Amino acid sequence: MNLKCLLSCFLIIFIFLSGCSIDDISKYPQVDMESHTGVKKVTIATGGVSGTYFSIGSGISAIMTKYVDNLDAIAESTGASVANSKLLRDGFVDFMLASASTIDSAYYGKDVFEGNPAKNIVGIASLYPEVFQFIVLKSSNMRSVSDLVGKRVVVGSVDSGTERISKIILSAHGISYNDIDEQFLGFSEAVDALKDGKTDCIIVASGLPTSAVVDISAVVEIALLDVDKLMVSEVLPMYPFLKFETIEEGIYSSVNRDTLSISTPALLATSITMEEDIVYNITKAIFEHVDELESIHSQAKNIRLNTAISAMPVPLHPGAERYYREVGILDTPD
Repeated sequence: MNLKCLLSCFLIIFIFLSGCSIDDISKYPQVDMESHTGVKKVTIATGGVSGTYFSIGSGISAIMTKYVDNLDAIAESTGASVANSKLLRDGFVDFMLASASTIDSAYYGKDVFEGNPAKNIVGIASLYPEVFQFIVLKSSNMRSVSDLVGKRVVVGSVDSGTERISKIILSAHGISYNDIDEQFLGFSEAVDALKDGKTDCIIVASGLPTSAVVDISAVVEIALLDVDKLMVSEVLPMYPFLKFETIEEGIYSSVNRDTLSISTPALLATSITMEEDIVYNITKAIFEHVDELESIHSQAKNIRLNTAISAMPVPLHPGAERYYREVGILDTPD
């Protein structure tokens, strides 16, 4: 029996023998398990339990606990990128997954973070691309984002990272909210709305393939809209965390051609106050055991050293930087 269980048993026996209720436990001094066991407990903010963030975050937490000495990591289900950035800023979590676009807004105090930036956020690794998918019914005969003028379009939840990038992409095509009937829905609600004919297009930002989109494509025939390469090329230099991404034909059952879109990477980040040795060991453990993540989610195949610092909109944590210099991803200073 480990120390934590033994102490818990002693406490329960004490409460029982002294005639107390469980509610009375707050009257007694609490045992600081971290100081007694030497194990540091940390939390990772992820996303909804059915999403990629939660799966990948849970896998990362398992690797951290298994391979980093004296560390116990727990993945927490959250509202994803914007919520996670606020939680990390305010010190309620230790690590987080979030899109590079949202971290950029948080760090520099833009959009919902205006006036209250998260200057403590630092990067650990760029993980995998989150691809913006403009999904319509195949029967609509739409092929390009430019075809959305006058249509009902789900742009994401209000003030979400998806909405922010959706507006950038639409604007690059000369489309504002004055030109469409914008709808604000969460991920699962958006999929249902398209299936039920309550919207004409949903914009989904996720790793490929997206399970919910796989599910809907089994029920109705869908198509993906292309972005205009020339139009979008004019704005990409202003957003270094965005890049073109090709969605290959066949990724969903009724998608029979390659589609050009935009992606932003999902990042693993922490606070600048996190100890350097801990972050170094976490970074090392992830890249040395990425095969264990691949067994949890297919997106983990995109977690590679050669893209670990790509599109990173914030400074690297010194612990991660130390590891990348050690393996030759970053040059060692003179």
